[in-house]
Amino acid sequence: MEFEKRKASTLAAMNSPEPDKSPKGNVDAPIVPLLAAINSHPLYFTTSSCSGRISVFAHPSASSSTSPVKSKGGKWVFISHDPVDPDSVSRLLLGDELGQSDPGHSFVFRFEPLIIAIECKDVQAAQWLVALAISCGFRESGITSATNKRVIIAIRCSIRLEVPLGCSDRIMVSLEYLKYIAELANEKMDANRKRTDGLLDALLKEGSFGPHSCNGKLLCRSEVNSDEASACLDGPDLEFLRNSSKGGMNSSEDGESKHFDSTKCGGIPLNVTASLNL
Repeated sequence: MEFEKRKASTLAAMNSPEPDKSPKGNVDAPIVPLLAAINSHPLYFTTSSCSGRISVFAHPSASSSTSPVKSKGGKWVFISHDPVDPDSVSRLLLGDELGQSDPGHSFVFRFEPLIIAIECKDVQAAQWLVALAISCGFRESGITSATNKRVIIAIRCSIRLEVPLGCSDRIMVSLEYLKYIAELANEKMDANRKRTDGLLDALLKEGSFGPHSCNGKLLCRSEVNSDEASACLDGPDLEFLRNSSKGGMNSSEDGESKHFDSTKCGGIPLNVTASLNL
């Protein structure tokens, strides 16, 4: 029951009007449907997330004086979870934000893709979701922690961008170059959104997606035609699962098709049934 208690507590905090512990203070709007889909499943809940962001980050130099902000390792000069207007953002940064920052700061322009941390009921459930995420283009996904108490996975990919811009008193890039890297960041944001939408579509196509608990066992889609599964699953859920029992093809961003096999994850065979110790 500890998993269920942690899930209830986490979801209650997410639904609270109070700001959360992230710098932004709330969940990123572009991934609300994806988080809702994951959290609707009894074997998963999200613990932290970012939909993807374009930012300029200021790093304090080792010699600069200590302040509460600097002691945390720096601050954001600019941040957006949506595509940016290259002309506007380049003029804003070179005209005001960078030049007026504290002396001794160095600046980095970044694009960071989606990342979601998810607690899973057990290792089998974790492997299933990791396999699906990888098939949708999130190839850096994996289990980050697995103990007898908690199993955590991260859904993520490597379509990122990081470009040093210079320091407070010497910005090394031109207005035209900053506009160029903003355009690159927008392209990566678009690719990130397509993968995110693809993952949500894959989850929804699974019906009541993922492995299912039935009389103390974990059932994968390959078992949904069994009498035991038929007795456990509701009609609509079983129909969805039967219709998708052959698996699916998902195209990655580079055009390479990836086949999702719910019984394998990175070459590691999964047990299609396992005790859940509910």
